[in-house]
Amino acid sequence: MLNFPSISFPGNCDEAITYYKEVLGAEVKAIIHNGNDRADPNMDNSLPPNFVTYSEVLLFGTPVIMTDGAEKKMSCDNFSFTLSLNTEEEVTSVFNKLADGGEIVEALSIELCGYLMGCVNDHFGISWTVSIYFE
Repeated sequence: MLNFPSISFPGNCDEAITYYKEVLGAEVKAIIHNGNDRADPNMDNSLPPNFVTYSEVLLFGTPVIMTDGAEKKMSCDNFSFTLSLNTEEEVTSVFNKLADGGEIVEALSIELCGYLMGCVNDHFGISWTVSIYFE
C-alpha cells in the first residue's frame, strides 16, 4: 500500500504546479484536467476545463497528489511539508523563494540543534519547514 500527501486547491492547482516546478524543481508525473476528454460521461461539464481532477507531482522525489476542489483557501495550521536540504545555500534559496509573496512564520536561524531552519507559508497557504538535512 502506498500513501501520499494530498493538497486540494481552490481552483488554482495548475498555477500551484507551475510555481512548485519553478521554485522547487517539482516533476509532474501525471495530470488530468476536467476538460481532457469531454466525451467521458463521468466528467463534470459544469467545471472549468482547466480544473485539475488529479495530478501526481514529485517534490524532491516524494509523490504529492494535487487537485482542485477546495472551496476556499485552506488553513495549514497543523500541517507542514518539511524540506531537508544539503547546504545552507540551498536552504536559504528555497526558503526565500517560498517566502516571496508568502508569509514568514519563523525566520531562518540556527536552532538549538545547531542547524539552519525556518518556517514559511507560501502564497498558496501551504506551510513549509526548510532546514539542513539531519543525518
